[in-house]
Amino acid sequence: MTTPKDPLPKVPPFFENKKGPLRKKGVDTRGMLSIATMLVSLAALTVSMGGAAKLVFDVFDDGLADNLEGLLVKVIVLGFSFFFGWGIGLVSIRGFGNLVYPLIIKIYAWSCLVAVGILYIKVIQKLYIQKYDAMHFWAYLVMLLGGLFVLICLHLLIEEHDLRPFAIPLLIISVLQLFVIVFRYVFDANPNGLMLFADLTIFIVMISISALMLMHIGILSPMRDQIGNLFSKKQDSENYGNGGS
Repeated sequence: MTTPKDPLPKVPPFFENKKGPLRKKGVDTRGMLSIATMLVSLAALTVSMGGAAKLVFDVFDDGLADNLEGLLVKVIVLGFSFFFGWGIGLVSIRGFGNLVYPLIIKIYAWSCLVAVGILYIKVIQKLYIQKYDAMHFWAYLVMLLGGLFVLICLHLLIEEHDLRPFAIPLLIISVLQLFVIVFRYVFDANPNGLMLFADLTIFIVMISISALMLMHIGILSPMRDQIGNLFSKKQDSENYGNGGS
């Protein structure tokens, strides 16, 4: 006969470690830089766009007559502030992967479109009254082109951003200007043919830019690709330096 074996000793149940894995305490440097660059860029863009609005009001109030040198200085300062904010914003969005700033830029882009639309309507009104000189006409044209330039720059900050919806309001205002031109030079008793050049120039420039925006034929694609390649190369070099593939 075989002797009975002793029963296995009772083993107390295992206790799970409820503390979880230890986490390294540190500072998210990339996140902090993303927020810091966003705030710096937002401040610079806001100041430059606010200053541009003040400059537009001054031009419409006939503040262009005597101080051309002062006007040029203001344009240079506003341009420097805008490009500084734009560059920092590009680093924040493309370099540090900020996900909040693109939403803010979209709001700024639509606000810029509203400002350009109001400016366009105001220029149409000035052209209809025909109480302006050659200097003011070129100032009106430059202001419209400047507003569209700012809109395009904001558009380039965001990856895969569609510019076509922004063209629709501009096309509607261009059709409105065409109606005003026909009424001014056909139904008016005393049309001034010398002023027709100004009306047609503004109309052709704005309708052409709006049509190019709407057709989406890729004029801005090379610039967008260069920006994307710049930051993709930077990220690849960082991954290579960190031992990544």
